[in-house]
Amino acid sequence: MQVKKGYTFVNWAGNIRHEVKNYFQPETVEEIVDIVRQHQHIRMVGTGHSWSDICVDDEAMVNLDKFNKILEIDHERLQIKVQAGIKLWELNEQLDKVGLALLNLGSIARQSIAGAISTGTHGSGIDYQIIGSAVISFTLVDANGDIHLIDKEQKPDIFHAAIVNLGCLGVLAEITLKVTKAFNLKDHTVALPMDDVIDNLDDFVQNTDHFKMWWLAPAKDIITYRYQRTQEPTNDSALRQWFKDVFLSVTIYRFLVWVAKWIPGLADFFNTILTSSYKKALHRVEKSFKVFNVPEPPLHRETEWAFDFKNATTILKEYSKLLKESGFHYNFIQEIRFTKGDDFWLSPCYHRDAIWIGVYCYEHEHWDKVLPMFEAFARKHQGRPHWGKEFITTDRDYLQQAYEKWDDFIQIKQSFDPNGKFSNAFINRIFSC
Repeated sequence: MQVKKGYTFVNWAGNIRHEVKNYFQPETVEEIVDIVRQHQHIRMVGTGHSWSDICVDDEAMVNLDKFNKILEIDHERLQIKVQAGIKLWELNEQLDKVGLALLNLGSIARQSIAGAISTGTHGSGIDYQIIGSAVISFTLVDANGDIHLIDKEQKPDIFHAAIVNLGCLGVLAEITLKVTKAFNLKDHTVALPMDDVIDNLDDFVQNTDHFKMWWLAPAKDIITYRYQRTQEPTNDSALRQWFKDVFLSVTIYRFLVWVAKWIPGLADFFNTILTSSYKKALHRVEKSFKVFNVPEPPLHRETEWAFDFKNATTILKEYSKLLKESGFHYNFIQEIRFTKGDDFWLSPCYHRDAIWIGVYCYEHEHWDKVLPMFEAFARKHQGRPHWGKEFITTDRDYLQQAYEKWDDFIQIKQSFDPNGKFSNAFINRIFSC
């Protein structure tokens, strides 16, 4: 086991920097248990792809990058068993080699499977739930170092409480997941008038396996992504992938971002030009994970909330107006996605289909004003925050109202960790401990 003393943790976005006395990278369950039994305060961390301070602790942080193996593959039952530290991109590549795939994915695959599950990470598709919905069972090391097997069928209440767990119930160790046979996605991407898309939103969402949108505010058009699951052969060329996904989406885009940093007034112009480049539709067929995952974006700040899909049209119209009339420049893509409701107590999609809307920009673009502005909008529309992204709501009354099982989760938390071993400043803020 690797141990680092006086370690400086920096998250992916660079907005969280924290000194921790002990930074552990265990390789076995036994080593995880020893760490838990020897320390009074512990937090788990994967890639650090959360924008919040959800991971940090002064005494001990546990990183599972070396606890990252696929333990079992069951082709007949379409199940796999993995160690909690494996990254989504590692899973994608290894499963593809044996003809399997994850059920759904978000835009980025750098997260560990445990981190993605624990924070409610999601993809898009109104018939598909958050990534944690693929879990069948898992083992959890509690505050005493005892190992619990939590199975969906045998312990449904604890299971539904512990999927989106924020890392405050214990350490996820081994996870059994549903997978599917490898599949391709038929990708139809095109920019369309935003008002028309909003007015016909149900058609786009309900008639597409995986529908999402990118808006470069204040452009009048919005980029629509319609992904249909297929077994048709792939037809995407290496030249197109390099030109579109590397040269344009990374090199040129980052250059324009840099220019707009120094001349903010150009951001709106660049956004309109970039959107217009999608007026000619893209048609391709490619492996599922290569379509779901996009080129890694430049470092930025990000908040995202889930809203009741039945109010999506009204909310989108107000969201569009909010950003256009805010007086700020948004030198970044705004992503809008959709997921099916679920039964996980702290899931932002608990008992309602969701539209996910966020604000993405750079720190220098008045982030200190943009974040509270959007959060006021989100609360007005009964939104629920994405736990791995930035939010400032610590109003217990609001969170209790937003998450129906809030108090029930606190009881489960108390039973697994009565002395707050897995709590930190983030956990204490939201639960008012």
